[in-house]
Amino acid sequence: MPLAARILALAVAALTPAVLAAQGGATDRQLVDDAAAARGRAVYAEHCINCHGSTAKGTDRGPDLIRSASVLRDRLGNLIGPAIKPGANHQATLAASEIVDLSHFLHQRVEAIVSNRNARGPLPVLTGDPEAGRAYFNGAGRCSTCHSPTGDLAGVATRIPDPANLQQRFLFPALRRGGKQVEVTVTAGQQPPVTGTVARLDDFFVSLREASGEYRAFTRGPGVTVGVNDPLAVHHELLDRYTDADMHNLTAYLARLK
Repeated sequence: MPLAARILALAVAALTPAVLAAQGGATDRQLVDDAAAARGRAVYAEHCINCHGSTAKGTDRGPDLIRSASVLRDRLGNLIGPAIKPGANHQATLAASEIVDLSHFLHQRVEAIVSNRNARGPLPVLTGDPEAGRAYFNGAGRCSTCHSPTGDLAGVATRIPDPANLQQRFLFPALRRGGKQVEVTVTAGQQPPVTGTVARLDDFFVSLREASGEYRAFTRGPGVTVGVNDPLAVHHELLDRYTDADMHNLTAYLARLK
């Protein structure tokens, strides 16, 4: 059994007997744990929403998860886990507990659709003032220092017609393959600095791949300095500063760029 599958199996085994008993037999539908689904929503927003959309029904970058056989047949992450293992389409490495939470969230979304088969209307995100959004874009948000309504954002509302997905794209942008990536420069003691694309970065280790393709790994500690150059750093900082009005105003402005 692959290591990821063994870890997930251990995580499921660690669930309380009451939780497992509530799940019934192998052919019964998974019972959604609302607390786990709430945690799974956060996991989905961070790692999945850019490709699969705000309602998990898919976008031009990723398939519909509500109709996915892996999701519909999944129980506590036993199929979702292998489906999202790190690879060409999934770069994030999720903990086993996060996969279980994500499973509960996606099953919650499926149940919500099944219980209401009427078509769901678009999320009401176009409630802001587009002129206030323009002012924020060119002023406090500093968006215009990197983006232009006549350049990279020209026609963005045509490319992304769903306002909810448009809002999620600027709140949680993703780096595209072949474009700029997160780079790190590591200086260990008196050795020359080493720069490359981040492979792993946490409180204990940092690894990178140099332009030559060589893989380098370091243990963080005294005498090791790490400098990170993240092209999306400003977007991450804005998440702590956006007000609800800022987000809705900016969405209203971007929705006009057709």
